[in-house]
Amino acid sequence: MIITLTPNPSVDQTVFVDRLEPGAINRFPEFQLDPAGKGINVARMVRRLGWPAIALGFLGGEVGELARRALDREGVPHQFIPVPGQTRLNTTVVEAGGASTRLRGPGPFIDPDRRDALEAVVKVWLQAGRFLVLAGRLPPGVPDRFYATYVRLARERGVEAILDADGEPLRLGIEAGPALVKPNRAEAGRLLGRVLGDLGDVLAGAREIARKGVGTVVISLGAEGAVCVRGDRAWRAVPPPIERRSTVGPGDSFVAGLAVSLARGHDIAESLRLATAAGAATAMTPGTALGSTGDVADL
Repeated sequence: MIITLTPNPSVDQTVFVDRLEPGAINRFPEFQLDPAGKGINVARMVRRLGWPAIALGFLGGEVGELARRALDREGVPHQFIPVPGQTRLNTTVVEAGGASTRLRGPGPFIDPDRRDALEAVVKVWLQAGRFLVLAGRLPPGVPDRFYATYVRLARERGVEAILDADGEPLRLGIEAGPALVKPNRAEAGRLLGRVLGDLGDVLAGAREIARKGVGTVVISLGAEGAVCVRGDRAWRAVPPPIERRSTVGPGDSFVAGLAVSLARGHDIAESLRLATAAGAATAMTPGTALGSTGDVADL
């Protein structure tokens, strides 16, 4: 199965308004709530693509219970370590013209005992794992070496780690030797200390990251698709023309498509095709909802 680890999950609330007026009462006719956090989104899309997955991480408070119930309704297996405090409740305000305003919280503090409890759970599930997806920001109390620890645990057990992170957690995670990393253009640029402008810059950046000991490097480019490097070969994945209605979640759906296709034994080109379709399907969906199975198949 595909195991996802989300140390800082959330419930994402999306509200739709004609126009956001700061300092005024803004009423909205509809809203949606979705369990979220990068790894949770990956697990949800993996299940939609017909592959077994389990979501692991930390959840706290009433917001955490909302996330659990939502995952149960979707049929996504999960095992979260209960923590004091509240899981993040993120809010995105979407205006009729397409502009969005996002409000993001830090997440609850995670103490060493809870971190140890999660590690014990992950070790058990790694016995049934094909891939371990490590994704998202780290909550307060979790050290930057967190992902590197799990990359090494996975390697010791013959499980391939997929890392989607930013900043120091990404740098340290790469040093541990994951099978695949998927930063976006800005995250890859921060890792390398320079702006990755055109496709030539992105390709050179992907090759430089690969030389750090990563088997496959994918740099996502939003509406421009993605660039992938493996060994001495490189690919560009170009998404189909769509009406983009969301920028929240396509990257997570992309990772899910990659993991599922690779778990099925497909080559990297075919895997990029499914990943791109999954990402585009989510980009077509308003708010923080994920793309449907039917849309992924059509694309």
